[in-house]
Amino acid sequence: MRRLLPLLALLAVAVPAAASTGIRGTAANDFLQVAWGGKQIVHCGAGTDVVTADQQDQVAPDCEVVSRRLSVDTTTDVRAQHETAVEPDSFAWGSTVVAAFQLGRIASGASAAIGWATSTDAGRTWKRGVLPGITADSSPPGQEVSASDPTVAYDAVHGVWLIATLTLEAKTSHVLVARSADGQVWSTPVVAATGPVLDKDWIVCDNQPASPHRGRCYDAFSDDANNQTLVSWSDDGGATWSAPARASAILVGTQPLVLPNGTLVVVAGDYNGEQGLSGAIDSLVSVDGGQTYTRVTVATFQAAPSGPMRAISLPSVAEDAAGKLYAVWDDCRFRAGCTGNDLVLTTSTDGLSWTPPAQVPTSPARTTFLPAIAASQTQPGRLGLVYTYEPDGSCTAGGTCLLHEAFVSSGTGGTGWSAPQRLDAEAMQDDWLAETDQGRMLGDYVAASFAGSRVVPVFALAIAPLSGRLREAIFAASLPWHPSPGGRR
Repeated sequence: MRRLLPLLALLAVAVPAAASTGIRGTAANDFLQVAWGGKQIVHCGAGTDVVTADQQDQVAPDCEVVSRRLSVDTTTDVRAQHETAVEPDSFAWGSTVVAAFQLGRIASGASAAIGWATSTDAGRTWKRGVLPGITADSSPPGQEVSASDPTVAYDAVHGVWLIATLTLEAKTSHVLVARSADGQVWSTPVVAATGPVLDKDWIVCDNQPASPHRGRCYDAFSDDANNQTLVSWSDDGGATWSAPARASAILVGTQPLVLPNGTLVVVAGDYNGEQGLSGAIDSLVSVDGGQTYTRVTVATFQAAPSGPMRAISLPSVAEDAAGKLYAVWDDCRFRAGCTGNDLVLTTSTDGLSWTPPAQVPTSPARTTFLPAIAASQTQPGRLGLVYTYEPDGSCTAGGTCLLHEAFVSSGTGGTGWSAPQRLDAEAMQDDWLAETDQGRMLGDYVAASFAGSRVVPVFALAIAPLSGRLREAIFAASLPWHPSPGGRR
């Protein structure tokens, strides 16, 4: 397959979302948006081409970058905004990739349901559904349940996929975990934790061959009511969970990983004020299976305001085949006057000592945010990074901004990066996205996973609303991994 070209070299070709049966690109580099357009047959021709498509569309092999829609919002909750899907997470084991996401985003918080999508061929094709037992549509009137923060893990010891999610109810909240042997048939979720106001859970399983805790799965989350960060664990494939252990005072956006020796590392943000524009990224390290923790500062940070977007600078973390840890977030430290955000990367081998944050070279942009990093489990130093950016000059006087999704890769552990590759076929307007009380939303995080020699970014895209109904969905691309040419810095 031809190498991915820089996004600035691509020429957009507008394709209306119509129920046509055949679309052909030009001899140039094309952008072809055919999602929500009925079944299409797409041929791209010469050049390097970007297509966003539905699952039923037939896209020819001469289309190099294809992002397919994973979600369809069939929820009917009157509190929710339809059609919306936001905030995906994903995990890969071998060639299987499982993603989970919010369906029917509710402006005041959370969503009407949690959707899932599973691929067994490294993200080329997908099956999808809705997790049972936690949909608002099936809740009694006045007792509606809303769901948020879905996160995915695989327990290789017990051979089970896990999706953890957070539910918000009238007077309580729960961390729930659904289980599946194949990523396609899901159990009714079990309760992993209960509290008045829980938030931002994240799940990981210890699949390390040399770990004394191999087969233990951890779920880390914030306990807002008691100003603390908690971790529960399961030793039976997610069927039952321990009482939560206190890891520290409250942190936000917990991201747990397990080192080859079984050490648990949880990276999260310690934010000043409700907007979260300054503070620190911290690391919690446990050497006794999640019972006690040492807390260290990874780095301080400062971020520019996100404008019309809900986009707090939450960290995204990954671990490569050698056990090296990578953390990335958006930060304005490399811009005079903090006029916009760039992505910064830091690394560690033990969770206690971290390198100084280094700037990741991405698209020239007014601001860059919402990153997700992935690392290869077979080749040390191979990274993939998906992110959102607003091009320079893309915001109007009225406050509407244009957004793009892009991807970069590194074969040198982040010391050199590829040229950016755009993943969307047309720019999104922020007013096409779900509303929240903190701005328009793609998610508080997105996702990326290595599946063999391919990288699978999972992210939200939107096109213009139709007859007052939004059209925002989760998409995934399956990209062949390429080393960073020329060691771009």
